[in-house]
Amino acid sequence: MFPPKRKLIAFLFLFCATLLVFFISSREAAYTFRTVTTDISKFPLLLVSGITHEARAVLFFHRSYWDNLKLLDENGRLKSDILRYQEISAENERLTKLLDLKMRLAYGTVAARVIGKDFNSFRAFLLLDKGESSGIKKYAAVLTPLGLVGKILELGRFSSKVILINDPDLSVPAVVVRTQEQGLASGTLDGRSKLRFLDLDSDVAEGDTVATSGLNMTYPAGILIGKVKFVGLESSGLGKFAILEPAVKVSSVPEVLVVKSHE
Repeated sequence: MFPPKRKLIAFLFLFCATLLVFFISSREAAYTFRTVTTDISKFPLLLVSGITHEARAVLFFHRSYWDNLKLLDENGRLKSDILRYQEISAENERLTKLLDLKMRLAYGTVAARVIGKDFNSFRAFLLLDKGESSGIKKYAAVLTPLGLVGKILELGRFSSKVILINDPDLSVPAVVVRTQEQGLASGTLDGRSKLRFLDLDSDVAEGDTVATSGLNMTYPAGILIGKVKFVGLESSGLGKFAILEPAVKVSSVPEVLVVKSHE
């Protein structure tokens, strides 16, 4: 004989089994059972799918991160290459103009590269990589295709120092190209040049071109100095002066020609 508890358990088992068979045997019940089973089975599938998507997202982000770093590196190298190309192109253009000027000049010159600046008493002097060993002489004129830069002030064996056209201590015999009026161009404290000793009845006007006159042995004739920006009357009232805008921006000159000899 079964104990009472075992009889009760067996009875409950048979009752539940009977209800389950009845529930499954009906069409609606079977549909409900399948629906419930399907819904229950979705949860692990959704969980696995979510984990898979997250893993893919992490892997994609990781790959995109490194791809982005690679693209940034390539972009930086391309920009550097473009900048280098532009620098080389600009240098080639400058050197071509310098060579063309050297070929056209009727006197000997030496090409030199600006290697630095020497600041002395708030004034700048250019330092060149050529000196006495290259045939350069003291006080030789220095120019570019744009015009006059200055002259050699100090000379070493393999280097030289240039005093600039806008320096107050430099004076250059000059001529107004249009009127052929003679004067003396010298630097001013504001970085321009001043053409002095013009006659009181001078016809010089704004926009006129001023060049070297060739009246001394330092500067060959015809080197552009600048253009007239303003004409005024000297304080003495005995003549006029003209303020010039230098043809060459001497603060950013990379290469120059130094005159070796001229007639």
